[in-house]
Amino acid sequence: MITASKTFREGAIHLYQRSDFKKPTWLCRIKVPNTKGYVTRSTGTGDEHQAFKFADDLYNQLLVKSLTGETVVGKRMGPAIDSYVRRIAPDIERLSIRYKILLMERVKPHWSKKMFEDLSPAMISKLVDKLIENSRDQRLSPNTIKRIYSDLKHFFQWSVDEGYLDRMPNFPKTNGEAARRPHFDPRDWHRLTRHLREFVKVDNKATRRHRMMLRDYVLILANTGIRVGEARILKWRDIREVGGGPDAPLNIVLTVSGKTGKREVVSASADIKIYLKRIHDLRIEELTTEENPNPKLDPDSLVFCHKDGSEIGSLKKSFASLLKSANVERDTHGQVRTLYSLRHTYATFRLQNGVHQFTLAKNMGTSVAMLEQYYGHTSNVAAADELTKRVAKKTTGASSSLSWLSESI
Repeated sequence: MITASKTFREGAIHLYQRSDFKKPTWLCRIKVPNTKGYVTRSTGTGDEHQAFKFADDLYNQLLVKSLTGETVVGKRMGPAIDSYVRRIAPDIERLSIRYKILLMERVKPHWSKKMFEDLSPAMISKLVDKLIENSRDQRLSPNTIKRIYSDLKHFFQWSVDEGYLDRMPNFPKTNGEAARRPHFDPRDWHRLTRHLREFVKVDNKATRRHRMMLRDYVLILANTGIRVGEARILKWRDIREVGGGPDAPLNIVLTVSGKTGKREVVSASADIKIYLKRIHDLRIEELTTEENPNPKLDPDSLVFCHKDGSEIGSLKKSFASLLKSANVERDTHGQVRTLYSLRHTYATFRLQNGVHQFTLAKNMGTSVAMLEQYYGHTSNVAAADELTKRVAKKTTGASSSLSWLSESI
């Protein structure tokens, strides 16, 4: 309900106040000659003189825009965000698209009523501040902020192409250098893997099942370096063996779909067969019934899944609990480890064992520059040309092939 109203410039400027505002604030509605529609703004003040000055300055700015052929009546960002999400949603299986949609869901509450013409570096900085406030530990790394900026630029470029924006806005600079990413050093990794043996020994069947899945999830990610999002949609048909020479062990290859598209990932260790077979045997046991005593796995079924075969949304909290119980929550620099620390651990160990940066970058779906930026402290080791190059280790219990998988799907 309007509680006060004034007009100026023969009705071209309309100032008014509404009762649903906690503080008496003047709003303005501007009508520029020879243009369609109105421009509505809050003046941000309850002082009538200051409100008129704001509205009059805005009127003059819009009049200049009109005379130079620029768009006068701005467009709200909310509808554009919805349209953008609908446009990219068909490619949601790509990890990069999932990130963009998730970001838009977080951005929309802050920008839904904002106008495109108000975009500025300060507005983008305030958005990042809000995202930091809403994050769990109330901090974002410089690299995360850069990724946010990259995804926002994708949205703004789409907005330019669709006519919502005249040109790309300027972005604020990111401060600070990218820090080392938290990973496991050999001592803590050994402590964690030893703890996993006891971690699964619980009486409750549901808890035991969840911990068994988490155990092999951790070991598989640390031996392949695949991203969390890539593991989430990994299916049994995406797993195969490739042979080496007569004396070389067969290597496990995973076909994953991530933010850099599809790629084939070679596992660092043949032990991954053990971890995969444990999950395979668990799923066969869960599918076995009196009516179907010899079930087969659907090749299109998920590797990491709930008992009913549905996707596990997130193992973040479970992993945090695991680290706490193993007393390996933080790395030597005091950084909190997360699920992505498994990928960083893979990269660190591979570099320390002499895998060439180019080969490793290709296997991980990243760039050599990114490896040098974040893992430079481990990159001064001798180069090698095999992804499976590793410290000699006696393996026990690994089957010689995946015959158990081909027979059950």
